[in-house]
Amino acid sequence: MQVPALVGLELADALELAFAARVVAVGADPDEPLPVTGVVTAQRPPPGTAVAPAATVLIAVEPDSGGGGGGGGGSPVTPPPAPLDPAGTK
Repeated sequence: MQVPALVGLELADALELAFAARVVAVGADPDEPLPVTGVVTAQRPPPGTAVAPAATVLIAVEPDSGGGGGGGGGSPVTPPPAPLDPAGTK
């Protein structure tokens, strides 16, 4: 079994290809979850490397800058204005 070429692929396509090749693609940083969408920018081991079934392939992913996924991006949220005459004042 050989490691497929994942660099340059959209994350969803890379994960599907890894699954079809019977390897497990995981984020290179175990403390950082993979983004929902993005492009694979690096992998280890490199493509063509012979591995056992279910071998781990570490991938680095550049998240999409579309502003989706984690609730970030888009327009900033402006807090509502404070009341002009707060209740309870004399």
